[in-house]
Amino acid sequence: MHEVGQKRPNSFGLYDILGNVWEWVNDWYDEKYYQNSPATDPQGPASGRYRVLRGGSWDLPPGDVRVSNRSWIHPGDWINNLGFRCVGELGNP
Repeated sequence: MHEVGQKRPNSFGLYDILGNVWEWVNDWYDEKYYQNSPATDPQGPASGRYRVLRGGSWDLPPGDVRVSNRSWIHPGDWINNLGFRCVGELGNP
């Protein structure tokens, strides 16, 4: 664990985007979507049965906690290692 903003930001200027829980994102899940998706900023399918999870969580080996790690869950389900990100401005100290 570390204080917020101690590591370098990503290319969007966001800090600490990998954390203790899977991140529930807005995309619908389609196993084959990336085979034909746009190369830049793919938006995901317009609908589906499952939502995408990204990043991994506390119960995975450290090498599996990465933004490219992608899974899925039904929107009505929940698990204890799932969350979502609240974004705010990091003030100058």
